[in-house]
Amino acid sequence: MLKKFSKKISFLKFFKKKKTAKTGHAAGPNLFIVNSVLLSVLLLSTGGNQIILYKIHNKLGIKSALTQIIEKTVSGSSKSSDASLSGNAGEDAVKLAFRQGVPEIYGPELGVSFDQVQQSMNILKVYDPTYGQKKITLTGENLKRYIDIGSKIACEYCCGAKSLVFPDGKAACGCAHSQAMRGLAAYLILNYGGQYSNDEILRELARWKGKFFPKKMADKVTQQLINGNFTPDTAALVLGLKLPDYGKGNQAAPLPSNIKDQPGMVGGC
Repeated sequence: MLKKFSKKISFLKFFKKKKTAKTGHAAGPNLFIVNSVLLSVLLLSTGGNQIILYKIHNKLGIKSALTQIIEKTVSGSSKSSDASLSGNAGEDAVKLAFRQGVPEIYGPELGVSFDQVQQSMNILKVYDPTYGQKKITLTGENLKRYIDIGSKIACEYCCGAKSLVFPDGKAACGCAHSQAMRGLAAYLILNYGGQYSNDEILRELARWKGKFFPKKMADKVTQQLINGNFTPDTAALVLGLKLPDYGKGNQAAPLPSNIKDQPGMVGGC
């Protein structure tokens, strides 16, 4: 259809030139009106084509990039804490510590998923600033952020380390879990430092920690929900959430029944 209109416009231009050459005068207002009408028809035709394409895409389940952006804006980012808490400490610990699916922003980019823990660990650890095959080097303010985040979380269930990094930023542990967490922290600081705060990056590391050490993290989160004394990693998991009243006390929290079959640790030290 567009080709037909292009031929018509070209013909009008040719006609205008011939008439001008014969008469020595401009084509005048009549040609302007004809051009305006043709342009209007062209625009209406293009708009109609877009509507038809939209309907076809909608039927096939295909979304345009603009539609996806709008839907993400309206629905909100999965960066935020989106767990719906019930008030049952054991159940809520599972919701907070055990994420599912692909993390937003970096997940599709790196090909990692909370449902493929070992594979994702292998991908994330290559960016570890100390041991990674594609190590990320941070300096200045980025290095300060890295140290601040790394000093608030550890893989204590594997190697007994108290933090991921020493005060100078060097690795405090060489196990695969800590390499993966440090790699992710460095990757997010370097590439998305303006989109993630330190606390939000720490939350991503804590979510992976929950997948690395399912039973231990479930027990830890459950007890801290009850007694209200949070360590930085568990505090990151409840970042931005209004917590129900779980009651106070030092009673031992039962391990949630639906994770009894989960491994104590994924991956080796």
